[in-house]
This record gives sequence, structure tokens and C-alpha cells, in this order.
Amino acid sequence: MPFWPYFVVKDLFALALILTIFMAIVGFMPNYLGHPDNYIEANPLATPAHIVPEWYYLPFYAILRAFTSEVWVVQFASFITGGIVDAKFFGVLAMFGAIAVMALAPWLDTSSVRSGRYRPMFKWWFGILVADFIFLMWLGARPAEEPYASLALIGATYWFAYFLVILPLLGVIEKPSTPPATIEDDFNTHYVKSDAANIAAPAE
Repeated sequence: MPFWPYFVVKDLFALALILTIFMAIVGFMPNYLGHPDNYIEANPLATPAHIVPEWYYLPFYAILRAFTSEVWVVQFASFITGGIVDAKFFGVLAMFGAIAVMALAPWLDTSSVRSGRYRPMFKWWFGILVADFIFLMWLGARPAEEPYASLALIGATYWFAYFLVILPLLGVIEKPSTPPATIEDDFNTHYVKSDAANIAAPAE
């Protein structure tokens, strides 16, 4: 398929849609994504009771707060290091570790088929990961109290389990369907046959 006009027009349409939403928020509702605490006059002697980062940091903020001193992993790490790694330090390590495992995903994914379209089991586990991200995002905006801390610990456990356990195992146990040899073969499979059938069909 030629780059012009198909891919250029598709990308321009997506760009126009994104810019329309962006300009609508900036021009007509600039405070829609803001936080009411931003309008409180700064006071160095009083910290707001509940401040949260932007929405895209909320899942990692939830992971940061999930590892309290009652969690056995934190207690074990503190015992091994002689108290150097306490709950705060472990939470920071977990937060940055949650970001680092995403960067390691190309090496942790052991499957020979890279496209998720041909991996049915991968689709299910990745869908749960997306739901887990949204769940952690919601938990990150909640107060640092129960039951939110325990729920965040469950969400953080799945986050690390997906990248460090599930993704490598899927490459071993999953049997993906055979991908097409080229993009042209895939295109012909989905579109050329249907177009030929429409042309061959007699007009009524």
C-alpha cells in the first residue's frame, strides 16, 4: 500500500482529532483536569491532607504507598539489610522497579511471535494488565488508608508478576497461530478476497 494517501490521511485525521480535544480543554475548560488544592494559597507551615500527582503517575504512586512496614517482603528486606531498606526506601525501589520492568519487556517476552494479534493467551493477560493499570490509577487517587493500601498491594503484585513471571512463561507454554509472511499477505487475506467477492457478485 502506498504511503500517500492512505497512511498520511489516517495520521492527519488522528492528529486533527487529538488537537480538537486538546484545544477544547485548553480553550473552554482549562480547570477540568486540575485539582482544587491548586487554588489554596501556598503555606510552608501547612501541607494539604491529601495531595496526589497527575493521573499518569497515579499507578506508580499507588505502588509507592502499597509497601508498608507490615508487608512481609519489606520486613524481609529490612532484616537482610540490617534496617537500611525500610518501608519508604522499599516503596521507592518498587515504584522505579515498576517503570524499569516495562523497559525490560522486549527481553522478558520470550515468544518468537511478537504481535499480540496471533497470541490468544497473551491477549487475556495483557487485558488484565490494562485493567490493573486503571485499578492502580484509581487507588493512587484514594487516601493512604485501608482498604486502599491492601488493594494497591494486590495490584502491584500482579504488575510485577505479569512482567517477571507471566510474560516469560507465556513464550514457553503458549502456542500462537501462524503469522503471515509479509504485510501484503495479511492485507490480501483480509481485504482482497472480500473485494473480489463484491465485484463478482451480480447486481440486483
